[in-house]
Amino acid sequence: MSYVLGVSSGAFGVTSAEERPQLAGLFRKAQTSVTKGVNFVQLDLESLSEFSEPDLDKRMENDIREKLHIEYGIHSETKAFGVEAAELDSAIGMEYGRAHRRIEEVLEKSKKIKAKYVLIHSSESEPFPLLEKTLQSTDLVDPDGNKLSEFLKKDDCWLLKWLFGVEKVDKKIENIADYVYNLWISKPIENGERRKLIKTPEAIQSALEEQGIEPKDFIWYEISGGSGLSELLRREIENIIQRIESGVGGEKYENLDIKTRNSVDESIKRNLNIELNNLSQNILSFIQSKNLHYGPERLAYYFVAKWMEKNKDTEPLWEKIINASIKFFASKEKKTVEEWMEEKKIKSTNLSIDDDTFRSMHELWVPAVSARYIYGHFFPKEEYEDLKKNLSEEMIFALESPMGGRGIEEWLRLGNPYMYYFLVEEMNEKAGKEIFTVAMDFEHMLSLRVDPETVIELLPEDGGKHVRIIHAGWPSTLAPAHLPIEIGSNQQKYLYEMYYKLREKGFGKDDKEYFVIFERGGPETFQQSIVSLKLILKFLEQDVSPKKLPPEFYGVATGEMASPERQSTIIREHAADPLKGLIVVPEEEHGFLGRAAVEKGKAEEWKKEKYR
Repeated sequence: MSYVLGVSSGAFGVTSAEERPQLAGLFRKAQTSVTKGVNFVQLDLESLSEFSEPDLDKRMENDIREKLHIEYGIHSETKAFGVEAAELDSAIGMEYGRAHRRIEEVLEKSKKIKAKYVLIHSSESEPFPLLEKTLQSTDLVDPDGNKLSEFLKKDDCWLLKWLFGVEKVDKKIENIADYVYNLWISKPIENGERRKLIKTPEAIQSALEEQGIEPKDFIWYEISGGSGLSELLRREIENIIQRIESGVGGEKYENLDIKTRNSVDESIKRNLNIELNNLSQNILSFIQSKNLHYGPERLAYYFVAKWMEKNKDTEPLWEKIINASIKFFASKEKKTVEEWMEEKKIKSTNLSIDDDTFRSMHELWVPAVSARYIYGHFFPKEEYEDLKKNLSEEMIFALESPMGGRGIEEWLRLGNPYMYYFLVEEMNEKAGKEIFTVAMDFEHMLSLRVDPETVIELLPEDGGKHVRIIHAGWPSTLAPAHLPIEIGSNQQKYLYEMYYKLREKGFGKDDKEYFVIFERGGPETFQQSIVSLKLILKFLEQDVSPKKLPPEFYGVATGEMASPERQSTIIREHAADPLKGLIVVPEEEHGFLGRAAVEKGKAEEWKKEKYR
C-alpha cells in the first residue's frame, strides 16, 4: 500500500453556523469524507471530551469503519482551534505534567477507536526570545520531567560549578571565596579609605579570571535581576563590613587597630564562604519556588543546553540539530556553511552555549533543547507513564510544523521539519520500530519562512521515508488559508514537484501507508482539490518526472474537467445565451433531467454537476 488520500474534517469551533451540526463530535466528523470522493478523514480534535460521546467505540467500528469503509487519523488539540494545547517542550513543571497526561489520554483514546495516527504541532510554546517579557512559574523541570534542582545536583553538581565558573579549572565553588579574600587583604588602606576592592567588582572579576574562573553571568543576570557574580560578591563584602562596623560600636574599618582588623578580615572570609553557599542554595530554591518570574524557562534551557553539549556522545540531538540548523540557514541564504558561519562570526570549534555569539542565535540551539524535552516524554525514566505503550505500526505519532505568528515567524522553538526529522530518526532507533514520523504542511512551513524545497533537498537520501503525512493545499504563505488546489494551476504543478522530490528520497516507495490530507477551508474548496490531488498521486505512483507530465495531469485530456470536448459542449450549449428572452418561441433550458431537478428545487446543483 502506498498513498492514502484523505480530507480533514474541520473544527466545530471555527466553522460556519451552517456547517456546525456536521462537525459536532468525532462521529459526525468521521462522516465528512463520504461525499468528498475519499475514504479517509483526519479528525480535528478540539477537546478530550469528544472521546466521551456515547458508544463512540462501537459506532466508529460498526458505522464508520465497517459500513462506510472510512479510516481516520487524529489531529490533536492545537491553539489554532482555540485550545490550550499540550506543550511537550515546556520546562515548567506544571505544564510538563499536564501536557504529558493529556497526550497520554489522547493516545490511549485514539488507539481505542483504531485511529491510524495521532498528529500534534511540534512546538506551540512561547517563543524563546519572548520569554523575557512572559511571567511564568519558577517551578522548573529537566527533559525527563524531574525537578531541575535535582538535575543540577547530579554528577557532583557540575552544572552548578559551571554556573559559578569553576568547572573547567576543576576547583570548588568555595575556592572563589579564597581568591576574593586574598584580593581583599592584598589591598592596603589608602588615604583613610576602606579597601578599594569593595567599590570595584571589576577587580573581583579580574582576580577570578586570573585563576581561570569564568562565572556564567548571562545566567546570573537572569537570577539576580541584572547583576553578575562579581557584583553580588562586592555587595556582600559591603554588607559584611557594615554588619561588623555595627558590631564594634560603629567604628569605621579604617580606624580599627590591627588586631581587630585582622579579626574582621577573618570574618569576611568566613562570611564569603557562607554567602557562596547561600547563593547555591538560593538558586536551587529559586528554580523550584513556584513564584512568578519573567521567563524562568530560559534558565532551564541554558542548563539543559550545557548538559547536552557536554554529553553529546550520549545526547546526539545536540550536534545533529545544531548542524542541521546551520545547514538550513546557510542554504536559505545560498551560502556554503563555511561562508555563512564566517559571516555570522561563529567558529565551528565553538558551538557552545558559553559563546556569546552562538548563544545569541537561539534559532541554532533552542530547537535541540526543545527536541530533547519532547524526547523525554516518550522515553521517561521515572514517575511518568511511557507514552509509547499506545503506539504501534498500526497507530503512529507525527510531528507537524505549527503556523507562524505574525512578526515572530522564525522564533518558534521547533518549527522546521528538517530539525525534527532527526528527532524522529533518533526516537525510532531508540524504540526499535518506526512509530514516529514527520508531517509536512507547506502552508505552515511557508508561514514560518521555511522553504519546503530547501528542507526536502537537505533531507538525507532516504529522508522521505520518515515523512508519512502531507497536509495538502494551495501553498499560501498566510496560514491558515486552506485554499483549494485548482486543476491546471501553477500550485498543482508546484505540489507535484515537491512531492516528486520527496518520493525520490523514499516518500511512498515502500509498502507502508503514506497519508496525503487535503486540509479543507470552506465547503467550496473540496471539488477541484480532490481531483487535483488524485491526479498528483496517480502520476507520482508512476514516477512520472515533473518535466514529462501529460495533458491529463492538467485536466485537459479527454474526459477530464478542463478537456476540450467538455469545454466545447459547454460553449455550444451556452452560445445562444445572449438571445434568451428575446425570441417569441420559449426556449427549453433544462431538458428532461434538468426539469426534474428544477421541480425539486435543485436547479443550482444541476447547473454545477451537469458536466461532471
